[in-house]
Amino acid sequence: MSQHDFNIANQLFPATRADLNSAFVALASNSSGDAEPTTTYANQWWYETDTNTLKLRNEANNAWVSICVLDQSNNNVLSITTQGLTLGATAITASGADINLLDSLTRGSIIYGNNSGVTSELVKGGAGTVLTSDGTDLSWSAGPPTLTRGQIIYSNPSGTTAALSPGTASQVLTSDGTDISWSAAAGGSTTFGAVSTYCLAYYTGLGNNNGGTFTVSGSSLRTANTYTGHGGTNGASSSSLTGTWRLMGNTGYFNSGQTVSGGNSNVSGSLFVRIS
Repeated sequence: MSQHDFNIANQLFPATRADLNSAFVALASNSSGDAEPTTTYANQWWYETDTNTLKLRNEANNAWVSICVLDQSNNNVLSITTQGLTLGATAITASGADINLLDSLTRGSIIYGNNSGVTSELVKGGAGTVLTSDGTDLSWSAGPPTLTRGQIIYSNPSGTTAALSPGTASQVLTSDGTDISWSAAAGGSTTFGAVSTYCLAYYTGLGNNNGGTFTVSGSSLRTANTYTGHGGTNGASSSSLTGTWRLMGNTGYFNSGQTVSGGNSNVSGSLFVRIS
């Protein structure tokens, strides 16, 4: 450790030689010492031995700039004091905390930008969870359930992905407008004249009509049996139907100007299904 004011006094040669040697030692040792040199110069090096810090005097010669701290026990640089680093032409803008995340990551974790816009660590989720986004942030959420034979994935009443077990034999998947479930298959109605039921009837209107597309009001139909002949007296009835019906067979010709009760009408029964 040596320090010097680097000013060689006007003196005899032996003293001048000793003064020069002291200056050279101070220069070679970076003016090392526990306290800063008494005389300082702009851009002067000083190694502060009690803190193992290498410092450089600023241009104004009024303060020291800390460059680095040395690890004298292991002979390496312990830390570098800087407000920024540049590798090649690229300036490193990450903070020390950001860079330290790379060293402190735990197994399975990922680095992401948190809700404060700061680099952060997202710890791995539990078994079976999946990484999801709400459009803003990331999080771990329950993954799709493990399915068994016959199950289907759906959103349950809580809005959570769930597995719907298969129904029993002959059940059908139904909806109440909100949720789905398995229900017994609906059988045909046995109520006479109900929607989706069939009826043998004759049409009191005019002309031939083909089944499948021809629909008619129940008020224009009369119930009948497999034989309906003249005058509506042979297998025909005077009872009309309600609702709207679709022809499933065809209708025979009914002469204009004749009536069912006239005795000479040509009418025939056919199959109709109520559609509304």
